[in-house]
Amino acid sequence: MAALLLPAASAHAQTVTFTDINDAVPGKFFDAASSVPDASDPNTLVIGLNTGLDGTIWKHRDFKASLLPFSYPSATDTISFVIHAPDGYYVATVTYQENLVLGNSRFGRAFAATQLVVNGIATEEHFADLSDLGATRVPMSITTSLVAANADAKVVDGRVVVQVLPLPEAPAVQEVPPVPPVPEVPPVPEAPAVPAVLEVPAVPVPLPR
Repeated sequence: MAALLLPAASAHAQTVTFTDINDAVPGKFFDAASSVPDASDPNTLVIGLNTGLDGTIWKHRDFKASLLPFSYPSATDTISFVIHAPDGYYVATVTYQENLVLGNSRFGRAFAATQLVVNGIATEEHFADLSDLGATRVPMSITTSLVAANADAKVVDGRVVVQVLPLPEAPAVQEVPPVPPVPEVPPVPEAPAVPAVLEVPAVPVPLPR
């Protein structure tokens, strides 16, 4: 696994950062360790490719499919990484540019297929528009497969071009109008005095005779 941190310099205030660069088949085909930003455009990740001969198994390390000796008749690899937008920006678009050499003649053919997974969405397109998401962190992976059918197929170059845009400013918070004062409650008037209850006069009781 290779990780690359590229701080945004003053000359490139909109420079993204590529981290967690990893390829599925270490030692051949894609090469995570040599995948670095383009010196002239730090928002472009140049995908590294292995070269040379693996002397332990006598196979070429190049990302190539061939029926020739010391070659693989088919080759598949995946490279993955995470794109981080600089502060105040979001990832608007991602484009994958690749150069392939595919043999095609009366006697043989070669085939290639590339799929991307950008921010969790798989696609065969080499362009992803993320403008509606406002994402500041975008995981991405690229999978390429080559098949030789009496002709060679080879990955020559691969680049990931990232465009960033400023995050929209948050709308100003409107001032809350002051709460009007609560009017004073008038005092409760005093209840009138209860009049005194008059005494009931005694009723005389006649005495027995």
